[in-house]
Amino acid sequence: MKITFKISILILLLLSFINYSLATGIPLTKSTVVKTETSKKSEDLLFEIKNFRQLSSVFSSAGMPDLNDIEILKQNGYQHIINLIPGGFDDEQEKIIALNMSFEQIEVDWNEPKLADFQRFVELMKTYSREKVLVHCRLNYRASAFAYLYQTTQLGVDDSTAKQTMHTVWQPEGTWLEFIKVVQHHYQEK
Repeated sequence: MKITFKISILILLLLSFINYSLATGIPLTKSTVVKTETSKKSEDLLFEIKNFRQLSSVFSSAGMPDLNDIEILKQNGYQHIINLIPGGFDDEQEKIIALNMSFEQIEVDWNEPKLADFQRFVELMKTYSREKVLVHCRLNYRASAFAYLYQTTQLGVDDSTAKQTMHTVWQPEGTWLEFIKVVQHHYQEK
């Protein structure tokens, strides 16, 4: 009799839990719950990358990601990384390629950025179409300037909106302010 009573209680609890699950949409399996929590954590970790800025659903800029950050980018659907820093980045490139992502480098001289550098960036972005891209440099200064210019000259984003995002990272001056003007002038003539 005691065993039958315990089984009946267990069945009632199980049925109550099933009804609750159906009514609220909360899944019954632990693995589904864990996946949801992992996805949220992975997405949150993007914002721990130095000066990470999500500019659209498929385009972001940031400072230099470390090798663990590259895995987080992959988990969040990023397929392409564009590095704007001159020099050798073998470890970064190897990690990115090992994760079946693409790595491109445009060596943008901090003291002498060129229109050709930005034009190469535009070519790459066109080839990536609607796939997720991260452009980065050391602190997201070069990258945010390129992102600002790409948004305003190629995507038709309002200048003040794009500039406001760039200014959350830095406010270009000197050489970089002149570079921005050169690029804008070039694309206004087209």
